[in-house]
Amino acid sequence: MRQQHLAGEKCFIDYCGPTVPVISPETGECRQAQIFVAVLGAPNYTVATVKMPR
Repeated sequence: MRQQHLAGEKCFIDYCGPTVPVISPETGECRQAQIFVAVLGAPNYTVATVKMPR
């Protein structure tokens, strides 16, 4: 779906579905992480981060 908007006007965000396991190389501990994705609409730059629960 093509959307018309000015540069910098919109940022599209979402969580990337189910959690993923992340294993610490130091301790071997396995924790579940959520992946957050954001895309700037005009330049199509993508940012993704992993949020680890405390």
